[in-house]
Amino acid sequence: MTSTTPSMASAAAGPAQAVRPARLMIDAPIRAFHWLFALSFAGAWLTAESERWRGLHITLGYAFGGLLLFRLVYGLVGPRQARLALLWHRVSGLGEWLRQTRAGRVDLSRAATLGMGAAMLLLLAVAAPLVLSGYAGHVDWLGMEDALEEVHEFFANSTMALVGAHLALIALLSILRRRNLATPMLTGRMPGPGPDLVKANRGWLALLVLLAYLGFVGWQTVQGDAGDASATHSERRGGHHDDDD
Repeated sequence: MTSTTPSMASAAAGPAQAVRPARLMIDAPIRAFHWLFALSFAGAWLTAESERWRGLHITLGYAFGGLLLFRLVYGLVGPRQARLALLWHRVSGLGEWLRQTRAGRVDLSRAATLGMGAAMLLLLAVAAPLVLSGYAGHVDWLGMEDALEEVHEFFANSTMALVGAHLALIALLSILRRRNLATPMLTGRMPGPGPDLVKANRGWLALLVLLAYLGFVGWQTVQGDAGDASATHSERRGGHHDDDD
């Protein structure tokens, strides 16, 4: 008969305990929104001053607005962990943190968490006037194109500042907690014991969002190229007629 000593049991349990469980915390639609939203803003930012890429800039602006609309709707009718109220809950502890700070108990990790939540809320809040001012300037609403361009530029710079603050706070919090806090936005999972916060990953919805995004950007790009080609052809024909005259 074989007996198991405590030391043998500990050795057997060691490897199992070394593997930390990972909970599903962020569903696929939110992750798809996050990266497509970031890609759209980065692309629009890089093409903002280029006449050659103006069509792409406008297309990415529309895509950015569509993604924002999806996030707002999903944040109102989607699952609990995707609700916009959860973002507000992240900054609701600001008053308590300030009271503890005045008492001499400075919690740097909590401050970074509050700051990151505030940056995310402000990003969503600033995104709406950014899209609206861009659209109004594009259609030359009320003949105020120059003024609207300045407003659009202001909100674009504000958004970039918030993006920078968001990234800096993620890096700071990752250092303080000694784990990469950007990874859950890729995998949806966060190390730690306990049940999954997300009950359904909804990969099908993320796929629909991705296909709609790629379809829209691709269609607009093709249409833009066709329009440019037609314009160029017309200009050439007009040039030939002028030469004949």
